[in-house]
Amino acid sequence: MIPREFVDAPLRALERRGVDIKRLWREAGLPEALLYDHQHSLNSQQYTRLMGTLWRGADDEFMGLAEARSRFGTFSMMCKAIISCSTLEHALHRAQRFYALFDGAPTLRLEKGRRLSKLIIEHDLSYDPDHFLSESLLAIWHRFPSWLVDQGIPLLNVGCSYPPPPHAALYQSLFATPVSFNQANTFLQIPSRVLALPIAQTPTSLQAFLHHSPADILARPNPHQSTTGKLRRLFRQHPVDALPSLTEVARTLRVSGATLRRRLHDEQTSYQQLKDERRLEEACVMLRHPDISIHTIAECLGYTEASTFHRAFRKWQGMTPGDYRQQTLDHAADLAAAVALPRHRPATSEHQP
Repeated sequence: MIPREFVDAPLRALERRGVDIKRLWREAGLPEALLYDHQHSLNSQQYTRLMGTLWRGADDEFMGLAEARSRFGTFSMMCKAIISCSTLEHALHRAQRFYALFDGAPTLRLEKGRRLSKLIIEHDLSYDPDHFLSESLLAIWHRFPSWLVDQGIPLLNVGCSYPPPPHAALYQSLFATPVSFNQANTFLQIPSRVLALPIAQTPTSLQAFLHHSPADILARPNPHQSTTGKLRRLFRQHPVDALPSLTEVARTLRVSGATLRRRLHDEQTSYQQLKDERRLEEACVMLRHPDISIHTIAECLGYTEASTFHRAFRKWQGMTPGDYRQQTLDHAADLAAAVALPRHRPATSEHQP
């Protein structure tokens, strides 16, 4: 199921532009009663139909969330421009040059290192208040290259150049890898070795792929297969105060403890670091409840000193737990007010900018 946060954000974006979202919702074949039922999620087929309808109806694959419009079909033309490339690195560089042709469009930039590389996504965040375009571009530029090379590309880290949004906990399901906020860039970190992988798709397979893309890319499960991702998923199946030991994890993954340590080292992380990140992820969830004191949260997460929790959280999120709580509550209040507005607008206002 697609969380409602990823449904409501593009609808708000188009409504701000005066688009009749009720009409597009009906054209997507969705019951109108669900439009304002913000507790109801969509399945992957419904979401694919909705996003495709929104892009076609607005004639903008960026849905007004970027400085420049990306007319419907732009992504398709980019795919056709890169399908003849020999390697993933070749394809990413060509995609970078393609989008650089459009002034004001989000741009891609590949920073290649000896062992680790970053695919950096740059765009004007002032047009993207809910960060939906950032989230979409991150997801697309991991899932689409994975499809190109016909294997899940290990995703080692995700960086976001904005503060954690109220739905930041959903990022773990979306990316299944550590996510850092308040970074200098928005990026995907991948092993440099995957850049040499050959393009496995053909013009024929691309034709079938584009029948529902890029809408269905957002609804696809994460293809990421790194050891880091496996541990993240495993940790999320346990209470934060009962996480399995390294020996137990190695047994579950059917590898030796030494092999597990080596694989995590190759991915620039460690068992303890992932365990700590899981505790801090739970802290973000608990901080959204103002009735739970920060001292209590620290104790629940196993920190013997609140000051140790403060230092760890600030290093991870770039702000103190108290600042994170206040920012999250303020953002949630603004979001609730924005979501409530459509229910009280006169019918004719939906067509006004």
